[in-house]
Amino acid sequence: MKPRSFQTDQQPQQQDPEHGKSPTELGIFTVFVEILGAALLLAIGIHFVTTASEPDAVAWTAFALIAILLFDGARRLIKISTGKVRR
Repeated sequence: MKPRSFQTDQQPQQQDPEHGKSPTELGIFTVFVEILGAALLLAIGIHFVTTASEPDAVAWTAFALIAILLFDGARRLIKISTGKVRR
């Protein structure tokens, strides 16, 4: 059998205009950081609630920040999934 010879395409390829650009512009990584921050704040809040000598205001502030972070993370995920992220 004779080996087939393939000619290589000598036409210059245009670079993809989307090459090197993130579709979310690091939006998904921001969501991961918000989740990590919420977990850290949860640990801090639980510590301040369970310790009797510590002020409870710190714990409730941490819980409020957790709610804000989770709301913002959910909002970002919805924008990313629907493709409404601005470039």
